[in-house]
Parts: sequence; C-alpha cells; structure tokens
Amino acid sequence: MADEEKAGGCGVCAALLKQVDKAVGEYDRSAEVDARVKLRRHMRQIHGRELPLAW
Repeated sequence: MADEEKAGGCGVCAALLKQVDKAVGEYDRSAEVDARVKLRRHMRQIHGRELPLAW
C-alpha cells in the first residue's frame, strides 16, 4: 500500500509517516518522537482529528 493511501490521501501525513517509519527502522527514538509529535499536531490542526496518546 502506498504511503498516501495509508495517510488517507494527504501528502503531509504520508511524509510524516515515512519519517516515523525511517526513525523506527534506524532505532532513532528522538527522531521517532519528533515525527510523531509533528503528525499529531498536523492531524489536530489540519484534519481536526486527535490521535490517541499511545499512538
């Protein structure tokens, strides 16, 4: 499945999910948290959705 399909067609969400996946693959927890925070903020501000904290 393409990143944009996973992200519901949003290019910004797709790019942020790619950053999360890359950081996880590199075991870079700092970069992973940064990308997840950016994604949560984007989802809240642009899409009006709140991702659960455990995500």
